[in-house]
Amino acid sequence: MLETANALRPDLKDGIEAYRHFLNGEGKPKSFSYERYISNDISGRTTLRNSILDAQDAAIKLWKTKGKPRKFIFTGPQIPCGAGNQKYNHVHNNFPYPATENWQKAIGAHVIWLSGEVTVTQHNLPNSTPEFSMDMVLHAADQYNFNPGAKDIATGEPDNENGRFVVVGFAHGYRHTATLRRNIKWKGFNQGVSSSSLKISSR
Repeated sequence: MLETANALRPDLKDGIEAYRHFLNGEGKPKSFSYERYISNDISGRTTLRNSILDAQDAAIKLWKTKGKPRKFIFTGPQIPCGAGNQKYNHVHNNFPYPATENWQKAIGAHVIWLSGEVTVTQHNLPNSTPEFSMDMVLHAADQYNFNPGAKDIATGEPDNENGRFVVVGFAHGYRHTATLRRNIKWKGFNQGVSSSSLKISSR
């Protein structure tokens, strides 16, 4: 069935690769491409857009409260994507569950956290506007497994059907991770991207 899906459903490439590693990877960690996720899934693009806004907000607040340093770094808390959290009551809209079958099967609900290195330039003039440059890293992690009582969104197949392979030792859950990097530049304190570039390719 796996090989048939590989031949007939090229749109499920990432989901198939994840499932193949579930069967053959012996539980070893695996990386996936968050770049592909944001390119091929509207939820990925929504997550990236709101991650940049959150990182900009953190950079501005830290710069103001830490004595306006020229350079500083930050690391944020985990943000659930596709799973509720009281701290992030906007989570379902701003950090949604994957929209496509491919990414529902590849990662489903997962967590991200943000880190960054910020450089701020401000001319020595009254009321001059600070200029920010931020190398932002989006870190993503998921535990690939099948949960008892859950089911596949597209097919309705119970997770128990695949979970039993773990019980008998034919398959293994594993840690699924990715990083994605962006260089963001903007002026002043209004959130929103004036320029963005891929600083280092994701893995």
